[in-house]
Amino acid sequence: MTKKFFAAVAICLALSPAALADPFKVKVDQTVTLKLNQPANSVVVGNATVADVTVHDARTLLVTGKAFGSTNLTVLDRAGNTIYSSQLMVGGEDDNGLTVIRSGATYSYSCVDKCRATPMVGDAPGHFSDVMATVSGKQATAKGDQ
Repeated sequence: MTKKFFAAVAICLALSPAALADPFKVKVDQTVTLKLNQPANSVVVGNATVADVTVHDARTLLVTGKAFGSTNLTVLDRAGNTIYSSQLMVGGEDDNGLTVIRSGATYSYSCVDKCRATPMVGDAPGHFSDVMATVSGKQATAKGDQ
């Protein structure tokens, strides 16, 4: 019985490598390449507000973090078999980021050369709106709209 049990476990593990994938991690506003062992036919993200996936080619996906949180990513082959499945975790800013929490409200800054406000999902609404107005104004000026 023990041999049959271990044989069954070995077969299950061999047939479902996708179930063993570690959580795939990406940061908000960053894109990470995911290479597949087999060609993909369908790609499904559980919650598209958390992450986006772009198919570069049949074996290369580009995963972009859109908002803090976690969801799942499932990739199917042409026959409908799962070839990749993983939790997709979207986390915080990079090492150059600064988050200030004041009276329960969050304010995000990018500190590449000096700290400047940056729009981040979850920031205080007024702060987010002010920063986005500045970003939009700069884009409009660059296009010659103003």
